[in-house]
Amino acid sequence: MKKIDNCSETELRVARYSSLFKEVEEAIKQAEVGVDMLIDQWENICTLNDYLDSGEWQADFEADERGELGKEIPRGVLSEDALYNTLDRLQDVLGQMKSIVDHVQIPTEDDL
Repeated sequence: MKKIDNCSETELRVARYSSLFKEVEEAIKQAEVGVDMLIDQWENICTLNDYLDSGEWQADFEADERGELGKEIPRGVLSEDALYNTLDRLQDVLGQMKSIVDHVQIPTEDDL
């Protein structure tokens, strides 16, 4: 075997693939956490989507604009475009996940 920087080609190849493997493992762990979090929040996501679509959000926003909500009431959900943008970002993430599922072929045992 040819030596490069005191390592054989085999050693360099194994080191390279081991590094890629570690990165992929970490990405999968993070994706699992993210998917679990979305699943855990799905009921809340649906509730917020219904709130935005129902007209209640607009009424609450207008009530806040008129000063009808106490200062101690959290109102992050009423920030203009924040809820819409959050739900839109979720749609983007779900679309990216679908694209991965539709276009990335992971070899199965039958393929090997």
